[in-house]
Amino acid sequence: MDEQRHETIALLGPAHPLLSDKEHECLSSYVRKCDRRLMFYLCMGYATDSLNKMALSNAKIAGLTSDLNLRGTDINWALGAYYLGCFVFQLPSNLILKKVRPTYWLSGSIFCWSLVTILTAFVTSARELIWCRFVFGAVQAGYLTGSIYYISFWYPRHMVRRRMGFFFASAGLGGICVGPLCSVLTSMDSKWLPWQRIFVVIGAISLLWSLLGPFVLADYPDTASFLSSDEQQLILKIMEHQNTVASTQQVRFVQVKMALLDFKVWLWTAIDFCANAATQVNGMFGPSIIESHGYSPQTAQALTALTNFMAFSGMASIAYIARILRGSSTAIALSNILTICGFLLALCSSNPSVHILALFVFSFASPQPAAHGPAWQMCNLQGNTKPAMAAAMASAFGGLGPLATAFVYRDEDRPQYTRGHLVCLLMTVACFVVTLVLRRVLAKENRRRDLDCGDLEGMSDEQVQDLADNHPHFRYRL
Repeated sequence: MDEQRHETIALLGPAHPLLSDKEHECLSSYVRKCDRRLMFYLCMGYATDSLNKMALSNAKIAGLTSDLNLRGTDINWALGAYYLGCFVFQLPSNLILKKVRPTYWLSGSIFCWSLVTILTAFVTSARELIWCRFVFGAVQAGYLTGSIYYISFWYPRHMVRRRMGFFFASAGLGGICVGPLCSVLTSMDSKWLPWQRIFVVIGAISLLWSLLGPFVLADYPDTASFLSSDEQQLILKIMEHQNTVASTQQVRFVQVKMALLDFKVWLWTAIDFCANAATQVNGMFGPSIIESHGYSPQTAQALTALTNFMAFSGMASIAYIARILRGSSTAIALSNILTICGFLLALCSSNPSVHILALFVFSFASPQPAAHGPAWQMCNLQGNTKPAMAAAMASAFGGLGPLATAFVYRDEDRPQYTRGHLVCLLMTVACFVVTLVLRRVLAKENRRRDLDCGDLEGMSDEQVQDLADNHPHFRYRL
């Protein structure tokens, strides 16, 4: 209870009264309900997203390349088209979320990308495949940033990081399942080709999950029917203090401008860009890297369950690692160092066993900064619109990192993939440097505000709200 009270002080600030024992019990009940209902749906939705994204890399070694007569960089363009689609449509996605009911927006995104995945089974050329993946990225764009924003207005600040950890870890859970599932589908006999079965079955799984969304999700805490009136009043009290009550506020374009001009948001975006480049190596090329060392397609697909288990373990532990190391920035820096070691191992040896070991190492470490970054960002932003815009910026521009990865891992470089490993190594080093710079900037700003608390006299309530995280009483978490 003392630890929870300490976190409450950090959350609400010294000027706000502490929660009573009864309110702590009420808050615990509220969080349990949200975790079991909302977080479970979001996490399983993101797991199916991972299934759909990794379908192409598994279909590639299941005969897709030869059946569609793909040549040169056709498969790289198909992999990269997804990230282009995300980039184009991700920036406005969270602003649309403010106009559309989150329940329908999130479940509708899953429904749409499921249909696109199923239709991908019937493409007949490289051009059709590339367009399908672009559309897949476009309709999927709203889910990641929408979920991040959705979590931020359901949970108090100090609880966001752990939920973000669970959310990003669920992608690894999907990765664990996709390899064995594709291995079984590849081995089956049916009228459809092996790679067609992969797209149809995976698309059908996520489509069924999307249909549950309208019955499971709720739009906002103060309108959720599964919460008691006491729970609604308590969370509204906390969220009003945080300035994150989403149901009663409209899009504030002054906060959109703040997000675009805030260099700290761009530093978080740079962290996402660099981190995502290395994170997606296993998802996009893991099966190909393993197969290039002499394994059959079915064995390579099955073995990716182990590399994805490493990714899941890394992401599932991010909240605890950050807590032990007393901050997300330290956790990001540590995982960067481990990722660098993994890529150096791959670059400095030609032994197949060492290459597989290196894949395990950077599969475990590289996803952690990609998960820590958004969690670190969202617990350091306030306002009703700025967090949404910042999350969209980080996801959109940060999502261009894997676009670079898609084109530097080429079949002509098998089995060493020296060019790809070198590029991702340099991106990880850049992520490490930017993380240290941002930590220093936030710590300096906290010290400045400790010395000068600022003066809010004469400002209207609306003007105070539009200060967002520039509020003089706000302190950044390192």
